Order: sequence, then structure tokens, then C-alpha cells
Amino acid sequence: MKTDTQLYAFRRHLRTCRFFKPGGREIRSDKCNCPFHVDGLHDGQRVRESLRTRSRQLADRRLTERIRKLDAESAQGQGRDEGAPAAAALALSDAVARFLKTHGEIGPDGKYRGDSERGTWKKYRCALRLLLSFCEKEGIKAVADVTTDVLDDYRGTRTIGKFTWKVERQMLITFFGFCISKKWISANPAKELKAPRNIKPNEVVPYTLLEESQILAACDQIGGGIYNRSGARYEQLRARAMIMLLRATALRVSDVSTFRRDAVSWDPEKSTWRAFLYTQKTGDPVFLPLPENLKLVLDALPLPRNAAQDCSYYFWNGQSSRRAVVGTPERTLAAVFKKSGVKDAHAHRYRHTLATRLLE
Repeated sequence: MKTDTQLYAFRRHLRTCRFFKPGGREIRSDKCNCPFHVDGLHDGQRVRESLRTRSRQLADRRLTERIRKLDAESAQGQGRDEGAPAAAALALSDAVARFLKTHGEIGPDGKYRGDSERGTWKKYRCALRLLLSFCEKEGIKAVADVTTDVLDDYRGTRTIGKFTWKVERQMLITFFGFCISKKWISANPAKELKAPRNIKPNEVVPYTLLEESQILAACDQIGGGIYNRSGARYEQLRARAMIMLLRATALRVSDVSTFRRDAVSWDPEKSTWRAFLYTQKTGDPVFLPLPENLKLVLDALPLPRNAAQDCSYYFWNGQSSRRAVVGTPERTLAAVFKKSGVKDAHAHRYRHTLATRLLE
């Protein structure tokens, strides 16, 4: 969001442009080809001038150069205060540690606590550790010394695909944006990195009826079932229920893992069973119809291991961590998909499969 307390680039629409009207600055920059200007406050002084370009990428670079020039002029004219050298010399490792702490941390008891999901926190930690490792090898210690050229060199060491780099680049933008908010740096060097283009999404093919039958049949073959090993039937029943739930609802594995018994209720108006839950990833409420045969399979499930008799969940005992409860079904489903012999089988394909069935 644009504010008057920081410099930002915007298209100053010409009179001949269809966006020449109040609120034109909020229009996406790719909607027209008007020239870029800069506006905002720097050290309490209003800055409003042309960036002499119509290119978004070049405008961002010139804006960064302008901010650096203004910082230099401010430092030369007024001198640095006592807090400025400390901010300029702040170690990159300290900046990373403070950034991660705002998202979450591992407590002395080994448990994660934070505002962000553990998976999100781990992704930030992994990406920033890689950046730290590169900067240490290059002798770069201060966060203010990490420039766009340094990040370009870092990109050259990352043997990853376009989509992965797109996600990692956004993480770097978020991190350096945090550094700007703390006044450790004045410009975001990650914003000047070239964004990957022409990213082709992975083609996900819905399951055929034959493939779905193969996956269902594989549920009776995991857990050492052909050898009548102890506990095999327990895993087979759980696997079949998971597969049928995925097929009927296209839920995420995290939602299947924590699927509650009280989420299922009878809908008298439509004369069918339905499930109501809040998704784990987004927290959105969803209503889903459930076939009669799926309800029977769920009712026939044995209690989860080490669960109380009044356990509220179908697949979770309510005692292990949510991180562990997702991992166990993922391993079960992986065993089913491998045993079925269906190529590129995974749980997410059920979302495409259900959507295709509904459109047919």
C-alpha cells in the first residue's frame, strides 16, 4: 500500500490516458504506458519528480538510486546521529534472527510458537540461511552491504527452477522490506532482481476411473496385509477411508488428518450427510456433501492408536502434535500410491479430479 511517509514510484497518467482521473495512482502499472514519477517524504522533505522512464523495472532502479543519493546528501549535510552507524553496521545474521523471531521461534521445550505457521517459518529460515552462507563466503557481514549486485551473484549460485526462484525472491523482498521498516536500510535490493517470466504451471491430469479403482484396491495391500501382519487391517481401513474422503471432498491432507467426528451431520432438507469444517491452510469455512457409503466407512474406522474412547477425530488421537498428525497420513497415502502403480499419483490430483467430474 502506498503512503506519504515513504518514497514510491507511480505512473503519472497523461491527459490522453483513460486512467487520468482521481485515484489513478492506484491503477496497476501494467495497465498503461504513462511515464513514472516518484512521490513521498524523505527525512520530512517532500520529494516529487519524474523518473524519466516508462519501464517499471528501470523506474524501481532509479528510485533506489535516488533514495541512496538523498541518504548520502542527508548524511553529508547533517552528519550521522549516534544511532545511524549502529543501524548501518547491523550484522546480516542479527537482522535474519530478528526477522525470524517476528514470525515464530522454537522454545526451550522444543515446541514451535509463533504467529506464522511452522511450515512458513521453516521456509523463511531455509531461504535466509542460504543467503547467510553465501554472504559469509563473500565476506559480506552488514545487512546494508547486501546490494542488488550481491543478490544477482547469489541467484547465480542457486540451481533451482523458475517457480522456486519466484517464491524465494518474494521471501527476500519480504525480508528486506522488514529491514526497511526497522530503518536498517533505505531501499529494498531484492525488488530490483529480475522476476522470472513465462512460468509454465505443472500439468495436473485428473485420475481416470481405472486409476481410482487401482488406488482403492491398493488400500488392501499395504501394511503387510498379504502376510496378515499385526496392525495391517488397522492401516488398511484408515487408508481406504482417507482415499474415499479425498475422492468425495478433495480436501487437503492436513484437513483429512484432523477431520472431526462432530463435523459430519445430517442435512434433512437435502436428505444427505454433509461435513462442515474450517480449512487448516486458510481458515475458510466449507460445507461438503458426503456420500452414504463414505459415512459408513468412517463409522467403521477403529479408534486412532492411543486415543481415548471419546476421541473427537477420525484419524488423530488428539495427543500428538499437528505436525506429526499430518506426516502419518502422508506416509500412509504415499504407500498406497506406490502400491497402486499409478504414475504421478498424489493427493492433490483429487482436487482436479473432483472439479473435472463436476463439470462433466
